Amino acid sequence: MKKYFQSGIILVLILWLLGVLIYLPSIEGKLEAAAKAKLAAEGNGVYANVIAKLEFNGQEATLKGAVATAEEKAAAYDLIKKQIRLPDWPTADLNPVTAVHNDIVVDPEHAPARPRPWLILTVFGDKQRVDGVLPSADQRQDFLTAAATKLPPPANPNNQIAIEKTALPAGDWDATQASIPDLTATPKEQSAIAATACDGKWSAFPATATNAEIAEVLKSSKVPDNEITHALANLRSWKYLTPEELKQQAEKKAAEDAAKAKAKAPADINKNLGPFRGLNGSAPGAPARPPVPVRPPTPVTPPAPVTPAAPVTPPAPVTPPAPVTPPAPVTPPAPAAPPATGAPAPPAEPASPAAPAPANSETPASTPK
Repeated sequence: MKKYFQSGIILVLILWLLGVLIYLPSIEGKLEAAAKAKLAAEGNGVYANVIAKLEFNGQEATLKGAVATAEEKAAAYDLIKKQIRLPDWPTADLNPVTAVHNDIVVDPEHAPARPRPWLILTVFGDKQRVDGVLPSADQRQDFLTAAATKLPPPANPNNQIAIEKTALPAGDWDATQASIPDLTATPKEQSAIAATACDGKWSAFPATATNAEIAEVLKSSKVPDNEITHALANLRSWKYLTPEELKQQAEKKAAEDAAKAKAKAPADINKNLGPFRGLNGSAPGAPARPPVPVRPPTPVTPPAPVTPAAPVTPPAPVTPPAPVTPPAPVTPPAPAAPPATGAPAPPAEPASPAAPAPANSETPASTPK
C-alpha cells in the first residue's frame, strides 16, 4: 500500500510540473501584452521607457525605466496592480497580476522627451501678445483671465499659447498666475517683455533684450531659440510713431491705394463707333434682310462593295505510274525418251534460247516446243 501511495505522489508532482511548464509561458505572454497596451493607452507616450523594459515572471510584474515625475511612477503602479484584465481568464472581472515590483526611476533627463511649460508676454503700443506652452486648455484660460488685469486697457492679447497634453506640469502654477508683472502703466510709445518658466517667477526685459538673455530665464523649460524669435517678431518689427508720423503714414498709404485702384480701373468706352446695327447688320428701322439660305450638305456616296476574290482551284492529283509486270517463268524442256535396247541414242538437239520478254508487256512469252 505504501508503494502505491508514493507512486501516486510522484505522478501528481510530474503532472503539476508539466502543467506549470505549459501554462506559465502562455499566461506571461498574455499579461505582458495586456500591461503594455494599458500603459500605452493611458500614458500618452510618457511610459514609452517603461513599456520597453516591462517584465513578467508568472503573474508577477516588474516595472523598470524612467519617468519625469513621482506621480507618473505611482500611476504606472496602479495601472498594472488594479486595471489589468484578461477576457479568457477564469475570473475575468479580477486582476490576474498577483504582485507588482515598482523599480521605475524618476529622472526627467532620461525619460521620454516632453515639452515643458513656459510663457512670454509682450506689450508694444496698443497691441499685446502672449506665447508659450501649457498642458491644458483650462490653465490657458485661467492665465488669460488673470493677465487681463495686468495689461493696458483694452486688454485683448493675441493668444498664441499652444496646448500640449504630454507637457510636464508647471513647477508652481498658482504662484505663476499670482505674480504676473503689472504692465498697465506701459506708455504707448514704449514696449515691454515678461517671461517665465511657470515656476512662480517672472522676469522683465526691455525691447532690446536678446534671445540669449530671455533663454537664460527659460533654461529649465529648454525653449528652442526659434520659438523665442517667433514670440518677439511682432514687437521687434514694431516702431512707435508720433501723431505727425502717423498722419504722414496714413496719407502715404491712401496715395498708394488710389494708385492701385486707378491701375485696375477699366478703360473708357469708345463712343465713336457709328450707328447701331442690328443682329443682321441693318440700320434701325430698315427692313430686315432675308436670311441667307443654307445649302444642304452634299450627300456622301457610300463606297462600292468589295467583290470577293475567286476561290483558288486546287491542282489536279498526279496519276501514279502503272505497276511493272514481272516476266513469265521459263518452262524447262521435256526429257528425251530413252533409246531402244541395243541401238545408240541419237544426240540431243540443243534447245533454242527463249525469246526475251518485251518490257511492260502483259502477254507472257511463248514456250518453245
